Amino acid sequence: MAERFKQLSAMLEPDMFHQTTVSDYLFIKCLLFAKVTLADQEYQLYKRLFDIIHQQLVFPDILIYLQAPVAKLQQNIQKRNRSYEQAIPDSYLQSIQQSYLSYIQQRKGITLMVDASNADFLEDARHLQVILDALDKDYSEGVHRLNLP
Repeated sequence: MAERFKQLSAMLEPDMFHQTTVSDYLFIKCLLFAKVTLADQEYQLYKRLFDIIHQQLVFPDILIYLQAPVAKLQQNIQKRNRSYEQAIPDSYLQSIQQSYLSYIQQRKGITLMVDASNADFLEDARHLQVILDALDKDYSEGVHRLNLP
C-alpha cells in the first residue's frame, strides 16, 4: 500500500505539459485484495490506515475495468508463466472479481466495463482501438459496457 501511495502521490503535482494521466491500477485495489486475503482483525487495521491515506489521492475521471471469466484469467496466468502465480485457485480469482464488481456498483463516476473474454491487446490492434475510441466520447455517470470485435 505504501509503495502504491508513493507512486500515485507523484501525480498530485500538477504537470503543465500533460493534461491526461493514465494508471494501470486504482489505489482501492490494495483494499480490495486485503479484504479477500487478510483475516478480519488484520483487515480492519489495514482499512484504518488505508482510509487515512486514500483521502489524499485524486480519483480518476474514468475507470476502465477489463472483465474476463476465471478460465480466461487462468489462461493468462499460464501464458505469463510466473512461478508464484501458477497455484492461484479459481476461488481466489472469483473472490477478487466479486470485490471489484461490488466496488464498481457503488462507485461514483464513469466506469467503462470491457468484456475481455476474447481480448488480445498484443495481437489485435482493434481491441485497443475500441477502448481508445471510447475515451473520446462523453458519458454520464455509471457503468457503460464495451464489447471488443
